[in-house]
Amino acid sequence: MVLAGQSNACMGNVYAICSSPLSVTSEPDYEVEFQHLLRGSEKQLHDRSIPKYKGLTNDKVLAMMRLTKLPAFKGLPNFVASDNEFFNWIEEVSPEHDVPHCWNETKPFTGVGKALHRLLVIQAFRPDRLLAATHIFVSSIMGEQFMLAAESELDLANIVENEVKPSTPVLMCSVIGYDASGRLDDLAAEQGKQITSIAIGSAEGFSLADKCINSASKSGRWVMLKNVHLAPQWLVTLEKKLHTLSTHPGFRLFLTMEINPKVPVNLLRAGRIFVFEPPPGVKANLLRTFSAVPAARMCKAPNERARLYFLLAWFHAIIQERLRYVPLGWSKKYEFNESDLRCACDTLDVWIDTVAKGRSNLPPDKVPWDALRTLFSQSIYGGRIDNDFDQRLLTTFIKKLFTAKSYESDFALVEEVDGVKGRNIRMPDGIRREQYLQFIEKLPEQQTPSWLGLPNNAEKVLLTNRGSEMITNLLKMQLLEDDDDLAYTSSSHEEKPTSPTGDGRPAWMRSLQETAFNWLSLIPKVYYTALL
Repeated sequence: MVLAGQSNACMGNVYAICSSPLSVTSEPDYEVEFQHLLRGSEKQLHDRSIPKYKGLTNDKVLAMMRLTKLPAFKGLPNFVASDNEFFNWIEEVSPEHDVPHCWNETKPFTGVGKALHRLLVIQAFRPDRLLAATHIFVSSIMGEQFMLAAESELDLANIVENEVKPSTPVLMCSVIGYDASGRLDDLAAEQGKQITSIAIGSAEGFSLADKCINSASKSGRWVMLKNVHLAPQWLVTLEKKLHTLSTHPGFRLFLTMEINPKVPVNLLRAGRIFVFEPPPGVKANLLRTFSAVPAARMCKAPNERARLYFLLAWFHAIIQERLRYVPLGWSKKYEFNESDLRCACDTLDVWIDTVAKGRSNLPPDKVPWDALRTLFSQSIYGGRIDNDFDQRLLTTFIKKLFTAKSYESDFALVEEVDGVKGRNIRMPDGIRREQYLQFIEKLPEQQTPSWLGLPNNAEKVLLTNRGSEMITNLLKMQLLEDDDDLAYTSSSHEEKPTSPTGDGRPAWMRSLQETAFNWLSLIPKVYYTALL
């Protein structure tokens, strides 16, 4: 499996490192601390037992008190109370690069031990930097080049030609709103291969796919089945078909899909998986749009068309980037994708051509703004929205951007960037596509949430949530591994099968018991006695 997203790759790497008998589990204390990293937040404390520390929120004090359950962090409260520099460290932009040595070492820790203790401190006091600290944790053990490998460009041509067998399907998985099929079209053109593309989702598509696979497997052509996640039941039939198929050496089968839990596990195991996610940021999104829309289409008369395309690209980038901040950006994940953009481009062209009637110029007040705003907000993009607040938000963005004022030189795409009054991102001057591309390329690589109409602390909330998701996924991986170990032991010929804890129970049952005892400990004894 190849993961194009660093957060997913880092999650798998940190679990592999922490569960490896050559690293963390080589010393029992590290195993306990890794468990604390995963399950520390499950430990509840009474509100009355929470001490007050100036400069620390209740959540951080709770995390600190849970951390003191580990022997190495017994003196952590005294360290925090006596070290004034500690509070300055908490406010740093990148605290993961200089974590204070606030634990005790009865004997010198290994490199893994120190890295894990730094990770525990970051999780307690700066949970929004947990992902960044995890990257450092993995790099400190596997080497700096290990994480850089995830950023290198994927040599898809070499893998498809030399590493993938004709009978092995290639699964191109992507996040919602991103289509990886374009990479395959480009690859086929570069390699001079004939490729047949079929959209899956209807009975006609299933029949046509079967015929194309049967034909291409004999002739050595390539076949690409798009959006197969829409038909998970049919994928079971396809997986069985591939086992009995005799294939030409040049035959390749590609399946494009969104990441979906309903995709059959057997198909995932039988195929070669690539996971793609687009680079984040308004700039990257704008560049993707400009590369997807042909230059000839954008530069057609009237001259005002290019500016409308830029406004549409900016609007598309804003609403897609806000998806990263759910539930702050939107109340839920909406599938705003490239098909919406294509439909919006077609709508824009139809209305502009109808009004311009072949003229080379169209006054801004003659642009059918009301029609464009209504179609964008109620049909093309608004058709996906089922929440009143989100609908008002979408309509507000559309009314702000798609107006005759957008042709004025001082029109502001974003006002008061980072809360600075008068600091605006203004509409670029010019009417040609090249001028807008130059403007986009000069934009900074990193944009703050204020570009999207969000407060800048939204980034901290987003990173905190992603860190929590990583811990949740690690726990799921651990439960699966524990259950596999238990099943393996139970299937052996031992008279008394044992789990990793020696009591024969699956991991979920032990976790449930621990959580139940946790909650029972919070109930006053008088009520607890009455319950018994």
